[in-house]
Amino acid sequence: MKATNLLLGLAPWILFTVIAGHVGTNAVGYAALAAFLGSLALAIRGARSTGVNVVDAAGVVTFGVLTVVGLTASHHVQQLLVDYGRGGAALVLATVMLVSAFTVPFTEQFARPQVDPRYWGSPVFRAVNRRISLLWAGLIYAMAVCHMTSGYLSDHGENPRNLLLNWVVPVLVILVGLKQTERIAEARRVTSAEGGAA
Repeated sequence: MKATNLLLGLAPWILFTVIAGHVGTNAVGYAALAAFLGSLALAIRGARSTGVNVVDAAGVVTFGVLTVVGLTASHHVQQLLVDYGRGGAALVLATVMLVSAFTVPFTEQFARPQVDPRYWGSPVFRAVNRRISLLWAGLIYAMAVCHMTSGYLSDHGENPRNLLLNWVVPVLVILVGLKQTERIAEARRVTSAEGGAA
């Protein structure tokens, strides 16, 4: 699986995180709207090729709800979205990833274009994607904790380490995830080449 395909699928979630951290209370609904439109575009694109990915569908629902709340709620609720929206969105994403690992791993839909269709039902293909999906669920949960901690500190008048909690750790989490995804996929390719494709 190409990790860049996975990164593209996460783009609306990243977009919301970046925009929501900079726009303030009056425009947090528009940050959610941008992420909603990105998720919708990816869902439509995916439906035409490999089917709607669960991450795209979760993005459409999550950011659709955040858009409505962000555009119609009181200033106080909008401030809560600024403080906790990134962490909440990350919790939703991590939970979707975790649940998918025990049903149909979300990474399968990103991996299928690079894998011969006759292997899509293979136990090995499913196991590799389950491992990658669990990896990403754990990493995104860690990111959610950072965002929620930052939001809590901000909400309670503390001066949060915004750079560390909202930027440094999440960027490192994504880089680790991409590197480990490539490593796991490459290890499977090497094993398949040595012992015949599973």
